[in-house]
Amino acid sequence: MSPGSANRRPPEGPVLAALLAGVVLGVAIALLLQAITARTTTPLSPTRALWQLALLAFAGGLSGFALSTVRALQASNPDPDYHRARRPWAPSPLPRRRP
Repeated sequence: MSPGSANRRPPEGPVLAALLAGVVLGVAIALLLQAITARTTTPLSPTRALWQLALLAFAGGLSGFALSTVRALQASNPDPDYHRARRPWAPSPLPRRRP
């Protein structure tokens, strides 16, 4: 383990980019749902449409942020066994029992 690896932080740029991409995707889905409901006989008040847009944008941003954060934390894991290539065809070792 290198001396400065304990204080190393994951990069913020990709995490924020994923947050923005999630918000954009959430807004696109909300606008698609609003276009679908506008062509049906079910009325949707402008207040509910705005809340739908805000909640889907928030959910998309939160999911993008969470996925990118987990990926960045996995990449910054200092354990070499964690980054070792795994063979999908090999059986997983059985957990050891404690006596």
